[in-house]
Amino acid sequence: MLSPIELTEEEGEEEEHDRPDRPDLAMLQEFNRTRDPATGTVPRERLVVAQARAEQLLMQQAQRTSASTLSSASWTEKGPSNVGGRVRAVLVDPADATGNTVWAGSVAGGLWKSTNAQSASPTWVSINGFMANLAITSLVYDPTNPDIMYLGTGEGFFNLDAVRGLGVWKSTDHGVTWTQLTSTAPPAVADFYRVQRLAVQPVTGYVFAATRTGLFRSKDQGATWTAVLQPSGIRMGDVKISSNGTIFVGAGLLQTGALYRSTNNGDTWTNLNTTAGSGLPATSVGYHRIEVACAPSDANRVYAIFTTSTDTALDIYMTKDGGTTWSVINKPAGDFTSGQGWYSLAMGVSPTDPNTLYVGGLDLWLTTNADAVRVQGPNTTSQTTWTQTTVWSASKTASNYVHADHHAIVWVPVTSGTATKAFFASDGGIAYSANANSTAATYGQRNNGLNITQFYALALHPSDVNYFLAGAQDNGTQRYTQAGGQVTTEATGGDGAFCFIDQNEPQFQFTAYIYAQYRRSTNSGTSFTTLNLSTTAGQFINPTDYDSRSNTLYGGWTVDRFFRLPSATTAAATAVSNVLLATGAGMVTHVTVSPNNQDRLFVGTEPDFSVATPGPGHVYRVDNAASASPIVTLLYTAPAGMSVSSVAVEAGNDAHLLMTLSNYSATEAKV
Repeated sequence: MLSPIELTEEEGEEEEHDRPDRPDLAMLQEFNRTRDPATGTVPRERLVVAQARAEQLLMQQAQRTSASTLSSASWTEKGPSNVGGRVRAVLVDPADATGNTVWAGSVAGGLWKSTNAQSASPTWVSINGFMANLAITSLVYDPTNPDIMYLGTGEGFFNLDAVRGLGVWKSTDHGVTWTQLTSTAPPAVADFYRVQRLAVQPVTGYVFAATRTGLFRSKDQGATWTAVLQPSGIRMGDVKISSNGTIFVGAGLLQTGALYRSTNNGDTWTNLNTTAGSGLPATSVGYHRIEVACAPSDANRVYAIFTTSTDTALDIYMTKDGGTTWSVINKPAGDFTSGQGWYSLAMGVSPTDPNTLYVGGLDLWLTTNADAVRVQGPNTTSQTTWTQTTVWSASKTASNYVHADHHAIVWVPVTSGTATKAFFASDGGIAYSANANSTAATYGQRNNGLNITQFYALALHPSDVNYFLAGAQDNGTQRYTQAGGQVTTEATGGDGAFCFIDQNEPQFQFTAYIYAQYRRSTNSGTSFTTLNLSTTAGQFINPTDYDSRSNTLYGGWTVDRFFRLPSATTAAATAVSNVLLATGAGMVTHVTVSPNNQDRLFVGTEPDFSVATPGPGHVYRVDNAASASPIVTLLYTAPAGMSVSSVAVEAGNDAHLLMTLSNYSATEAKV
C-alpha cells in the first residue's frame, strides 16, 4: 500500500506481509535517472523512433550470412507465470458472449489478450511487442462498430510529470493491429501525454479522453480532437457515459476539482458541485480524486466517490435521477482506500442490478443494497451495508485473496438473467470471480502467462541452476526453484529490490524491501528475518551489493554517504556504519564490489535533483572499504544533470571499467 510506514530499526522475525509501498516514489526515482537534463522530461515519444530503428536492425541482421553469438543464443521465458503486475485497464470483448475473451492493459508490460480468461489457468498473448513499452491506462471499444477499439496511454494519477504516455492508439480490425493516432502523438500534441480514461458515446461513437490538461472529444473516430472541458489548471481523472448518453466527468487529481455533467454530447457542461440543491459537497471541501460509475441497467443511477486531500474517501454519493440530485450512502467501514485514494480507486456496478456495487481501494467491498434507506418523517438515512470480500494479506491460495491496490472492476455482461461474473485489475494483475454478486464471493488469480512483472534485480545460486531470486516492484522477491518452469513462490513480500545469494555459503541469502530495509535467511531461503538498517536512509529502491568473501553488505545511505554492514550473515542491524564519499557527491545510485579485490568498492551517484540546476553525478573508487579508514578516490564526473546507472569491473583487472549514464541525451559511455 502507499500510506507512510512507521518502523523502527530492528532485527527479528519478518513481518508476515510487508506491504507494497509508494509507487509514486519508485516512479520519481526512475524519472530522475532518465529525464533529459535539457528539458527536465522523459522523452517517451522517442520510443517510436527507436522502434523503427530496431525493426531496421532486425532486417539488416536477417540479411547477414552468419549470426553473432548473442543473436544465436537460446532464450527461455521465465515468467513468473503465476505473478502479474500493475494493470489499470480491462475490457471484456463484446464479440464473445461467453465473456472469456478479455483484454488487459498494463502500465509496464503492454497490451495482452486471453480467449479463456475465466479458466483457472488462462492463456495470455502479448499484442504487438512494441506496446510493452507503453503505460496503458484505458481500453474501450466503439459500440457503433465493435471492431474499432481505442487505448489510452500515460499514467497521470501521480503528482509528478514522470509517467508519460504516447497518446491514444486505435485498432480497426478488432485489436489485431494498432496505430498511434497522429492527432494525439506527443510531443507535437502535448495534451495527450497522459490519458487517464477513454469513453465512447454509445449512439454517436464520439470518443472522449480525460487527460492531465482537460477533456477532449473526437467526432471523427480519433482523426481530430477538440477540448470541450478545461477548467483552469484542473486535471481530468475520469469520464463515464451512461446508457442514455449522459456524460459524467470527475475533474481534479491531487487538487480540488468537481463532478461535471453534459447531456448534449459534451457541447455544454454543468458543475454539479456548485449547483444549488445537488447534494454534492462544496468544492471548498478539498478532494484529490473523483471516481464515477454508471449502472448499465438504469441510465439514471450513477455513483461517485470523492476522496479528500488526505486521500481517504470523503463519501460515496448516489443519484437516481441522472445527476440532478445526489445523496450520501453508507461507505465501507474504516478507510477502505487506506489513505491512497489518489492512486488505487475503482467502482463497478452490476450490469443487471443497479444496487449491486463494488468499490476497490486496498481491498474489495461489495454492497447489494446500495439504495436502502430508513425513512423517519421527512428524513431518510442510508442503510447501505458493505461486505469486505477480499483480504490482500490472506494466503495467496485463499478464495478471498486478491492483490492489494485496485484499479478496475469490470463485470461480464449478460443477455438475460443475473450477472454473476467479474474481473478485477490491481497491482497484482487480474483476478476473477464467478459469483461476484454474492457477499460470499470467491476469487481466483488469472495471471497465468500474463508476464508483466517489473523486476529490479536477481541473484543466482552458485550450484543450483534452477534456484534464483528476483526482486519485483510491488510483487515482492520471487523464488525460482523449478527446472524449466515459470512458477515461483514469494520469498519475501512488499516491494522487492536487490537480492543476493552468498556464493560461498548459499544458505545465506538477502532480499531488500524499501530504503535500507533488508531480509536475511540463514537456511537457504526457507525463511527470512528482518534486518532493517534504516526506514528512511537510502533510495526508495536502494542500490546495494554484497561481498561473499567478507560477508559484507554495502548500499546507499544518506546524501554523500554509503553504508556497510560487516559480517552481514550474523550481524545485528546496529552494527551498520556509514562512510562519507565526498561533500557534494550526491545520492548513491550504484554499488559494485570489485571481483578482484575484496575491500574495493566502486560507487556511482546522482546529482541533487531538488535544486533548479542539478550538478553532476560521479564515480568513486573506495579502497579498504571494510576498514576503519577507507580511501575514497574520484574517478569520473558526469555532465550536469546526469546519473551514473552502473559500473562494471573486468574480472582480473580493476583498471578496466565500463560505466553507463541513464539519462536521455547521455551520449557518452565510459570505458
